[in-house]
Amino acid sequence: MEKYAQIIGSLTVEQKIDFLEKVLLNSKELQSQFVNYFTNDQKDKVSIAIDFNEKVIELAEDYQETLEALDLNEPDYDRYHNRHDRYYEEWEMAQEAVEEEVDELFKSHQAEMIANISQGNIQLAMAQLTGLLIACYEADVDDDYNNLGDSQTYFVDSLKEVEKEMEVVINQTIFNTKSVSETIKDVMLCFRTGKANLFLPDIHDLIMTTLLRNNTESCEAVYEYCKQNINNIELFPNTYLQAVRIINSELWVAEAEKLCKFNVKVAAELLEYQSTADKISFHKNAKILFPIFSINLINLIASAIDDEYDVEFSKKILIYKTNSHRKIEDYKRLARLFTNEEKLYFIKTFRDSFSYDFYIQMLETEEMDTEILEYAKIYNGYLSKLSIIMRSVINKYPAQCFDISKPKIEVSLQNNMGRNYYHEVAELLRFLLMSKSNTIAVYELIEEICKIYSRRPALKDELKAVGLLKR
Repeated sequence: MEKYAQIIGSLTVEQKIDFLEKVLLNSKELQSQFVNYFTNDQKDKVSIAIDFNEKVIELAEDYQETLEALDLNEPDYDRYHNRHDRYYEEWEMAQEAVEEEVDELFKSHQAEMIANISQGNIQLAMAQLTGLLIACYEADVDDDYNNLGDSQTYFVDSLKEVEKEMEVVINQTIFNTKSVSETIKDVMLCFRTGKANLFLPDIHDLIMTTLLRNNTESCEAVYEYCKQNINNIELFPNTYLQAVRIINSELWVAEAEKLCKFNVKVAAELLEYQSTADKISFHKNAKILFPIFSINLINLIASAIDDEYDVEFSKKILIYKTNSHRKIEDYKRLARLFTNEEKLYFIKTFRDSFSYDFYIQMLETEEMDTEILEYAKIYNGYLSKLSIIMRSVINKYPAQCFDISKPKIEVSLQNNMGRNYYHEVAELLRFLLMSKSNTIAVYELIEEICKIYSRRPALKDELKAVGLLKR
């Protein structure tokens, strides 16, 4: 950017115009952007909104037809390709074939919208997006075999991917200031009183926020329009706040605090800002917003919260995060806030959970060796996991680890046959030899099981493979 600034600052007006003309001549899309940017539409605002709504109705009907024309019961296997190069059950092939057909359709619609955006025709692109949203909900599709699951959900998720691609192109496109503000007004009116008034405008709120971020000159008109009807603000909080941010940045925090309980993106932006600009307000709002948007805000709040500012709230946050993510670093941070009784109670809640490895990590952190050995005794799962459970105590309590392992090995060999089981036995025996004091006991056990199971050559093969028997 520095090089760019230096060069453009050194050029004459004639040189800049010459370059612009050459660029425009080489791009039809830029020519369209240029025409749309300098076209000042003088049509009456009401008639524009009505035209927009009528276009949405027309497009929604067309898109609905294309969605209902999809044959979700008889997928086109000729177009299907194996995504992961593995064996597929027939139902899996049918599901992926149907998904590919739907994805292909949405990509074709996406291409049309992006083409219009690239040409600077944001009004038509937003009418297309709105029409497709309506069609996603109103299309009556036959999916007797449930290949898409909930078809509405799948369609809307596909539309969200379209919106992301549209944002990318919007960031690269220059729009006429009035066309942006008028299009945003059209969309708001369509969702308030027009064809789209039965549907959530979340996707549109995101894309119009991006539009304003890149077209700040349009913000004042959008801000004034939003203030005329509270429903505009409630339906499109992010769009409204983006306009506020440009028009009056000091007002943004106050307005965001009014809207944050109703929109997770507003909540996240507010907390992210206050985490560095206003720690007191951050903690106040974090306590309000966490119960509402726990899953979405947990990482942001946990990373920014001051554990000493409000110990009890920090405990609440870190308990939630530790329970959800089961990361030992989260536990270590939480443990510093716990009393000893709280710590023991928290660890105990994981004793009978499926997450045995996290339970063991906490015991290791607290050096609770007795509890580790007790858990190893009652553990009744794969032998391969036993070495993980006892890894921190093998050198401190080698005899106890052997005594715990021996009967489990014997039971496994009595009840199971096959190389997978024998491999687990061999690996556990090798683990026990991490302590030299177990050497005699381990080799005596190896000799014993080789005599008892002398007709299992695969067992000896696995023992040889890990170096416990000579080849």
